[in-house]
Amino acid sequence: MTPAPHPASVRLRTAALLGTALLALTTVLTACSSDPEPDQTTAKDTSSPEPSVSTSAPPVPSLLSGRMGRPDQPVFAVKIDNTAKAHPQVGLSKADVVYVEQVEGGVTRLAAIYSSEYPRYVGPVRSARITDIGLLKQYGKVGLIYSGSQNKLLDNLRRAPLGLVSFDADRSGYRRASDRTQPYDVIGTFDDLRGRAGKVDPPSEVGYTFGPASLGGKPAKAVTVRYPGARVGAQWSAKGERWLLSMDGAPAMAAEGGRLGPTTLVVQFTDVMASNYYDINGANTPLTETVGKGRTLVFRDGQVYQGAWSRAKAGDPTAYTIGGAPAVFAPGQVWVALLGRDRPVTIG
Repeated sequence: MTPAPHPASVRLRTAALLGTALLALTTVLTACSSDPEPDQTTAKDTSSPEPSVSTSAPPVPSLLSGRMGRPDQPVFAVKIDNTAKAHPQVGLSKADVVYVEQVEGGVTRLAAIYSSEYPRYVGPVRSARITDIGLLKQYGKVGLIYSGSQNKLLDNLRRAPLGLVSFDADRSGYRRASDRTQPYDVIGTFDDLRGRAGKVDPPSEVGYTFGPASLGGKPAKAVTVRYPGARVGAQWSAKGERWLLSMDGAPAMAAEGGRLGPTTLVVQFTDVMASNYYDINGANTPLTETVGKGRTLVFRDGQVYQGAWSRAKAGDPTAYTIGGAPAVFAPGQVWVALLGRDRPVTIG
């Protein structure tokens, strides 16, 4: 029979075991205290992920074209010739809005409005007219790129809320294209010209509504707008989802490639009257009145809508309505043909 251990030896063995355990624990704690602090980001990544919050603003549509992701910039208007020798025109495909105005001899000239996108070059740049002053006031202070004006009109242009960038006053930013005949050869470098305009306003409320087509339209595949000395035609392209333009029976081409064509075409019937101004040949300059009210034809998505327009004063936007509700345009470029109240429009 094995004798029981002596109490003293038990106490010594227990102390030895406790000492060994304490030494091991001390070693572990010492090793842990010498490790570097864990990276706070790494520690957070091992936990349940927190929901991400986007700090970027959602894209907003242009007020002038309804196109998404193209924020509006300061507004510039460019006067562009629209007779046969001016074609193909430069930079028109980048415009948000294009107005067709009647000038001397019953032919047309364009006022192209740019905000959401600027072209590299633009032209052929031609002279301003009395109609432009009232028309452009609805956009605030606008940069006006033009080749010049009648002497009697110049004081009125200077008093208007316009940042004037005239070819006649200063040719910097302009050039004469060698492959075009005068006066249809003045081409502007847009970035250079807009730098000359001074402070110009971005658009505020301009009266346009963009979205899906309203009910109540009638099928329309083609339209011809007749001025006293010119024709503007448009044919609906379902494939391109726009109205392909013709001027005086010839396809309207862009110098940068392709055919010109808006997604929405508005015919705005208004008063066109004689003004106090005449061109160098003695022909009277017509004044197109853009303050007032009248009827419209709105073409979009292969349909035509009967509508109305109204504008109480020059500083107000033009309100376009269909059946008393705001007219809804298709997102994209808008053309507005300013036409005398009694002029014919043929719809096919």
